[in-house]
Amino acid sequence: MEQEATPHVQGITLLRDQLLPKLLKEDEESILYWAGKELARSYDFSSVEDILQTMEEVSFGTVEMVEKKRSSYRFHLFGSVVTSRLNGNKNATFDLETGFLAQAVQQVSQVYSEGTYRLIKKGSRIEILIQTDRKESLTE
Repeated sequence: MEQEATPHVQGITLLRDQLLPKLLKEDEESILYWAGKELARSYDFSSVEDILQTMEEVSFGTVEMVEKKRSSYRFHLFGSVVTSRLNGNKNATFDLETGFLAQAVQQVSQVYSEGTYRLIKKGSRIEILIQTDRKESLTE
């Protein structure tokens, strides 16, 4: 179920794309990435499907897993929230979402995970790549 650009989402977008860049300046990307990881720690994820549902519920957009390999996951983030943010701000960042997704995958896989993203202009999609390091297991 894709989120519409409700006043709630518009308010979040205003904060994300107008206020935070001014406050955080050159540290915006790294702070938002680690903030996303911290936010994800407040959830108990049991599966990738659980992660995808939660990301939609918190108005990050619609997320689909497009590829899973031994040491990586590839996701697409899209929908009205993403399109609206990209249309309103050509410099919109998706580090918060990437950090959130990286930490959530880490919780489910129990191995250290980091993420990066890139814009796919066709279709207004964000591709998020989560790399996992099986040598850095979080279980004992």
